[in-house]
Amino acid sequence: MSNAPSIAGRDVVTLDTFSEEEIRAVIERARGLKADGYSSTMRGRSLAMVFFDPSLRTRASFAIAFSTLGGTVIDLVAGRDLWQLEMREGAVMDDLADEHVRDAARVLSEYADVIAIRALAREGDWAQERRDRVIVSFQKHAQVPIFNMESVLDHPCQAWGDALTLEEEFGELRGRKLTLAWTYHPKARPLAVPHGVSTMACKLGMDLTVCHPEGYTLDARVQQSLQHTAAHSGGSVRTVSSLEEAVSGADVVYGASWGSIDRHGNAEREAALRGKHKDRRLTTQLMSATNGARFMHAMPIRRNVEVDDAVVDAPGSLVVRQAGNRLHIQRALFQEVLGVQ
Repeated sequence: MSNAPSIAGRDVVTLDTFSEEEIRAVIERARGLKADGYSSTMRGRSLAMVFFDPSLRTRASFAIAFSTLGGTVIDLVAGRDLWQLEMREGAVMDDLADEHVRDAARVLSEYADVIAIRALAREGDWAQERRDRVIVSFQKHAQVPIFNMESVLDHPCQAWGDALTLEEEFGELRGRKLTLAWTYHPKARPLAVPHGVSTMACKLGMDLTVCHPEGYTLDARVQQSLQHTAAHSGGSVRTVSSLEEAVSGADVVYGASWGSIDRHGNAEREAALRGKHKDRRLTTQLMSATNGARFMHAMPIRRNVEVDDAVVDAPGSLVVRQAGNRLHIQRALFQEVLGVQ
């Protein structure tokens, strides 16, 4: 690993800030850790996890990844363990917030070597939401690296773990066809996973097809970045509305659901639009039109709503391995960011 590009001291907030070489170097380290085991390289170091939203796989995988490297983990839940935080700069704090993020981030930096944040979108205007105010505020004021455990715009560790899973399955990914398929979900889900997966595919030179019904485009700036990234890596990006067209010839079908940006903050209008697409589900019939595609999903999965049981449980389903590989990628990232050789 001595010749690999260093990401020591970097924040891990979006995959878009890392080069293809840096992404592959972390994957290489993760594969080594998975194959050969790992030692207590985080002994004497600490991770502070701050959750503004619920989590299963992310909470468990981050805590276990760091602690099994010998480190100490503290798990803080907003609304239970933290004072209510003020995010506005220069605010006159005469309302509900008891502490400014400036102070909380600086104090946690005294205790922890890494701070990890999970903070999803609320119900405000998308132009404001997409600024990712919580995680950006911690980045601004913390004195230690920040890890994104899923934010409004991105979920980099999920996407990095997906890349490890795909390289295990296929080897070289350049030129492989990945279809990101919008499926029905009773709730408006975050855009972080679709954004992260799309970025990963374009960084690694894959041919990406994004499939969604009208009204469910990805963030406009993210789309621009995907086009630029794909052009640089030799990959491609296209958008279609038909599931049948999208999955035809695919090597990977990645099921996901996300909310309508145009209707963000208006739950009633969003639900009305979403309700028109209850039939958008991944079935064995659709999968049979692929190139023997592997099925992927970040989970949790609404079985027989988003995707049929037979697809989730098929031999070509990678969903459990995806979740498991989060451990290995996050161990590798902790070592890389904290400068372990």
